[in-house]
This record gives sequence, structure tokens and C-alpha cells, in this order.
Amino acid sequence: MAAILDNVDRDIAYFICQWGLGEDLGEWAPPIGNVYRISNDIYNSWRSVWRITNQVVPFYRSTSVGAYPDMDMLIVGLNALSLEEERFHFGMWAINKSPLNIGAPTDPKLTPAASFDVLRNEEVIAINQDSLGKQARLIRRYTEEEWDIWAGELSGSRVVLGIANWKNDSQTVEFDLSAVNVSEAQARDVWAAKDIGTISGVQKLELAGHEMRLLVLSDIVAPTSSPTSKGYYSVENATLSGNAKKVSCDDAECAPAGSKISIAVQGAKATFGSVVASSEGKKLVGVDFINYELALDSAWDWGSNTRNMTIAVNDGDPKRWAFPISGGDWFESDRLFIEVDGFVVGENQVVFATSGNVPAPDLVGFEVFE
Repeated sequence: MAAILDNVDRDIAYFICQWGLGEDLGEWAPPIGNVYRISNDIYNSWRSVWRITNQVVPFYRSTSVGAYPDMDMLIVGLNALSLEEERFHFGMWAINKSPLNIGAPTDPKLTPAASFDVLRNEEVIAINQDSLGKQARLIRRYTEEEWDIWAGELSGSRVVLGIANWKNDSQTVEFDLSAVNVSEAQARDVWAAKDIGTISGVQKLELAGHEMRLLVLSDIVAPTSSPTSKGYYSVENATLSGNAKKVSCDDAECAPAGSKISIAVQGAKATFGSVVASSEGKKLVGVDFINYELALDSAWDWGSNTRNMTIAVNDGDPKRWAFPISGGDWFESDRLFIEVDGFVVGENQVVFATSGNVPAPDLVGFEVFE
């Protein structure tokens, strides 16, 4: 069909709809279609926003002008979400360059005026329609604290920054702009339609429950330094217990190590000794993982496509992280950057394990930065 449409003498947008099923969607769909569905259907619930957001994560690799991931229609205006959640939903779809397909009636008698205001916000639409066509990326995840940092490139050397509060309640979050490779910038609060002025260093935001603060950064000054690697630890460095097992991978799979650890059974663990740190406290850790849990059947109810894994340092309390979809099959990895506390100077022990009775993502390895 794509070939036939290419020979038609007029513009036609070709939407591929296969609910995100099939392996390597990001490889075969963009060359033949303008838009491709990356998940099964959305439904009228906040938890559906979480599920689809976690499924779009790896498509930053294949999103470009004329080839966009379809996160399904918007449920703004359907009385399924609060107004704050509608803004979150609309903003998350926008920064990930999903088509903004309106699912609500366009009759003002049927759709609330406040929802129409969300749908016609020109600044959010401009982010979605930016000429670079680059999808935002998940920069940091704080699972137990229930918030994320997202960032994406915009035209004019600008950056869109999304601080997403998944928590039901309001909370105060702090982050350093260096996480998105910014030392100083001019900032505009998109939903408030207000210029903030110059921001730099550590930011402290008060977020309402289920709010995503959208900032557009311009006149960006990059940091003069960045965290440096203190070592990479792969499957070969791990001691396995509790039915954790090593899995070999074909060439170019399970990058960068070429093999992975399955931590799919309750009690399974991968223990890494001699993890070196030159200072104590919290470290930036890049975890290379694999998760292809599409949850097609269970997604209609309470099923989730994230997989949870705990990390404990030096016999400290295990802390949980929710890992999104990593790629197009069970051998394509991605990296999640997280902040892990409990390191001491010298050698450390780091333990990766299941969280409760649900499988963890497969683990390829991790890198420690200081």
C-alpha cells in the first residue's frame, strides 16, 4: 500500500495502525508510513496515560520529520481526566511528537470550555509541530518519588523540558539543569504563558498532583564539565542467585555487553562486587536494560508495561525503579539514568533484584558516573 500511495500525484498521510504489535516497529514502519501506532488503544483512565507514555520511550531512535509515533487519540474533554491531567496528557503527547487527534466532540455543548482551551493551546501545539521533529527523551526517573524529567530538542537551539509529577498529590521536586546539559538559560513556562527569565543550577518546583510543568529553554549556556564514567559493569562481573540466569545474545544485540541477565523469578538477584567510587553518597548510574512487556491483554485493566527492579548498595535498603519499554524485541536494550545512594569511597557491592513477585527487566549492565 505504501508503494502505491507514493505513486499517487497528491499528498496523502499514511497512518499505520497495528497497535504497536510485532517486533522492530521502529525499524520497518517509519520508511513506509508517516505515523505508526506504538501501543494498543487508549481508554478513559489516567493509568492509560502512564502505560502509553512508557511505551513511546524508545521511539526517539526512529522519530523524524514525516515519521511520527502515534500514542493514540486524546481523551481530553471526555470527562475521564481532571483538568490538570488533561494538560499533562496533551503536553506528554506533544513533546513526544505524537499526532494530536482530538477524541472529544467538537460541540461546545458536549465538551467543557476548559478542555477546549487545552486542545487549542498554541504554544503546546507549536512544540508538537516543531520543524526539527525530534521526540523528547526520558532523562531521569524517580520511581518511588513518582516523578520524571523529560527533555527534547527544538528548532532555534531551544529545548523543551517536561517535569512530570505522576503522584496523586502535590509535591516539591528539585533537579539540576545540568541533567539536561544546561548551565543557564532563558525559560518560558508554557502553560502559564509567562517568561520566567534567566534560570541556572538547581531548580525547585512546586507541582500539583498529576501536573507536568512545561518549560521552553532558549539562549542556552552549556555546562563547562559533565559527569565522567568511573567504570562499566556487565554480566561477566555479576554473581547470580535465586534463579537469575545469564542469556547469550547474537551479534549487535543486548548492547553494549552482548549478553544479559534474566531476573524474572521472585528472589532472583545479580550481585556486583568491587564497584569503584572515588567519593561517598549518591551517584548517577546508567542502567542498560531490556523490557519488551507490551502487556497487550492486561493493559485493558490494571496491567502495566513497565517492569520493576530494585537496587541496593552495600546492604542498604533496596530502592525500586520502573523501567519502560526498551526497544523492538527482547534483545534491544536502552539506558535509564537514575540516582542511587549509599556508595562509599573504594569498593562497593551493588545488588539488582526483583521487586515482589513480578519479573524485573533483563539487565545488560550499568555504568557509574561521578
